[in-house]
Amino acid sequence: MPSRAEIDRRVDELAAEHSGQEFAGAVAAYAEGLDEAERGVLEAILLQRARALEDAVSDRFEAKGWLRRTFGGISGDEAKRRPR
Repeated sequence: MPSRAEIDRRVDELAAEHSGQEFAGAVAAYAEGLDEAERGVLEAILLQRARALEDAVSDRFEAKGWLRRTFGGISGDEAKRRPR
């Protein structure tokens, strides 16, 4: 029975080797060799990574908006700024 760390490491390997649908297929193939408890661990790892990616995208989006709002007037283009 692989440990959580071993499953996590295998997901890292699969992510390095594949992307997109190929990654999803490789993870599905890997999951076929796991028992129910191990698949639960794999699912938890994948969900945790998905949340981390979503948080990173959200943070980047919010930061970009903050930069635009903060420094938008520096260029002299006041028309692009929202009135307060």
